[in-house]
Amino acid sequence: MDPTREKAYQRRIRELEAENASLRSEVADLRAQVAALMTQNAKLIEQNAKLAQQNAKLAEQVARLSKNSSNSSKPPSSDIVKAPKDQGANGPRRPGGQVGHPGASRPAFPPERIDHIEDLHPGDCACGHHGRGEPMGEPRIHQVAALRDDPVIVTEYRLHGYVCPNCGRTVWATLPEGVVEGQLFDPRLQALVGYMKGSLHASYSGLEAFCRDVLKLEVSRSHLCNVIARVNEALAEPYEELQAHVPTEPVLNIDETGWKDKGIKYWIWVFCTPVLSFFAIAKSRGSNVLQEILGQTYNGTIVSDFFSAYIKYANALQQFCLAHLVRDIKFLTTLPNRSEQAWGAALLIQFQKLFHLWHLRDKIPKDRFDRCMARIQKRILVLADAADLPPRSATLARRFRKHDGAIFRFLFDPAVPPTNNAAERSIRPSVIDRRITQGSRSAMGRQWNARIWTVLDTCRKQGRSAWNFLQTALSAHYFQTPAPSLLPQALRA
Repeated sequence: MDPTREKAYQRRIRELEAENASLRSEVADLRAQVAALMTQNAKLIEQNAKLAQQNAKLAEQVARLSKNSSNSSKPPSSDIVKAPKDQGANGPRRPGGQVGHPGASRPAFPPERIDHIEDLHPGDCACGHHGRGEPMGEPRIHQVAALRDDPVIVTEYRLHGYVCPNCGRTVWATLPEGVVEGQLFDPRLQALVGYMKGSLHASYSGLEAFCRDVLKLEVSRSHLCNVIARVNEALAEPYEELQAHVPTEPVLNIDETGWKDKGIKYWIWVFCTPVLSFFAIAKSRGSNVLQEILGQTYNGTIVSDFFSAYIKYANALQQFCLAHLVRDIKFLTTLPNRSEQAWGAALLIQFQKLFHLWHLRDKIPKDRFDRCMARIQKRILVLADAADLPPRSATLARRFRKHDGAIFRFLFDPAVPPTNNAAERSIRPSVIDRRITQGSRSAMGRQWNARIWTVLDTCRKQGRSAWNFLQTALSAHYFQTPAPSLLPQALRA
């Protein structure tokens, strides 16, 4: 081979070897970069998984913090921020009576309610004619209810004494009937103070101002406190009679809420039916309160939420509140987990059908109603038996499987309501009292609240005047007459 060409080949080989070495170096660098990127990618994947898990937790926390009265047991008053209402096609509703509303007018006072009648006659006619003309028949009636300038009558009884000329004894005059010795306020005025304290949530300072400004009576708060103590004593017998009767009721709605006495935690309990409400304030929220009020065994049906005290009491007949249950189901539909949402939505459809049919129960033949309800109940239990449910759905499903009889009892017993709304409505005024007064400050205060709530709500349900009941109870207390009863007339012995 030509030496010149051989040298060229050798030079080219060396160049290729140099390029090959350079390429090997670049490949090694790229492999190092790929390894570094793979390590970084693995870290990012791990970090992304952690962030996804954290995001799921935060989304669930947001869902919990976003609970309102429609998807939890929170009261409507806790819905500080609410979605704007639908304004409709014509914009927001104008205040006052709406188009098409029939309206209402107050009926006139009956003749027996009229205290004073004053006949008014016209003067001279505008034309200058003197005297009256032809009468128009029946007069136009205008009734006015007015507050007297001084609504309180203050009477001073001067009890004179005389020495009997026959035996030498001193004989003193006695107070007339209806007057209580040693009392500044008569029973009616004491009843008014008690009514304002209990029904109107008045404070002792407010009552003091009312007595001073309206009644023109200068009294101290301690005096008013003593008045409330006497009203409390007058309510003892009716309250205890109702307490003895409560365990005999066939169906009871029961609920409880917190209370404070000198900052110590107590609990308000209410036991109610459509015609009575019994309140008690206890140190415990446990099943021992149910035993104290209802006895070791209650033979009727308890309607309540799913709080553990009612489950532990293990009454044979129970109806758990479906309003609470539906709110728990609605909460599932707000969670970020799609499986939770889907299961909750499927349950809601069945409960919508159930309540729609239940409201038509009086219009559907009973055998058809029972068949339809049995089908819906079966579908709900099939959903509860589904496998691989997400955590919150699985918890709710266990509740269905464990308490299916106590969830659907109302379907087959018309005397049992499906919700505990009656107890929640009854306990609402005591919650208002709690917000205004911040609780009680003594055993007497707890006793007073339980008794006055019992009287007020029971009288409301029976269409009776709580004001009249307080007057009657005080008169019975002072003058040893029979105490009034909170039991409906049909239940009295």
